[in-house]
Amino acid sequence: MVAQLRDALLALIKERGLGLGDKLPSEERLTEEFGVSRPTLREALQMLEQDGVLRTEHGRGRFIMAGAALQIDRPITTFESVTDMVEGFGYTTTTRLLGAAEIDADKEVAAGLHCEVGTRVLRIERLRSESGRPILYTLDYIKVETVGNAAATLDWSTSIVQILRRRGVGPVASTAAVSATLLPAEAVRTWKIADFGPVLLVTETCFTADGLPVLFAKDYHHGKYFTFSFARR
Repeated sequence: MVAQLRDALLALIKERGLGLGDKLPSEERLTEEFGVSRPTLREALQMLEQDGVLRTEHGRGRFIMAGAALQIDRPITTFESVTDMVEGFGYTTTTRLLGAAEIDADKEVAAGLHCEVGTRVLRIERLRSESGRPILYTLDYIKVETVGNAAATLDWSTSIVQILRRRGVGPVASTAAVSATLLPAEAVRTWKIADFGPVLLVTETCFTADGLPVLFAKDYHHGKYFTFSFARR
């Protein structure tokens, strides 16, 4: 709720053309406009202060800072499901489920899911295509105990984040690393996608609001179709 309100406040700043030095509407007006409580509003405003978007002058109010001009459309630091991310780029993709099987976690997966090597995990392999052209290859790992016996009946070609949310363990944040690489050689040979080219690999561990690691993902983004942005302060 707080994160959504923060985004709504950013949209308000943009829609009203507020710039450096302009004053934000009062807390009273904002709580009425967004229909939220004063504590929730203040949490969202504090987030904007931390982002360098607002500054508070006691007794005068909150004012727009230079950080407001640095808000970007697709920041790499924003957590979102792969499905939402692809749609945000304007792509209409088809998802091919290449495989979903139980395996023993190796060192990398165990580190990603904060579990012991050998823990049983579900490995989900998928390929997303735009107009028949592969643009995103993904590997997702979930501890078997997280989904239990339902693993065999769930539709893993849909949003995994949404599946986990429906089971009450939806991720809300992640820690991630980004690197430039190529597709795994095994995937190239098996699925005949040698023309995929250079990729931007995002490796991340996704956490619930309680800090539980529920998803380890390796997403290989086709370099021609994806560009992520960031602001430097």
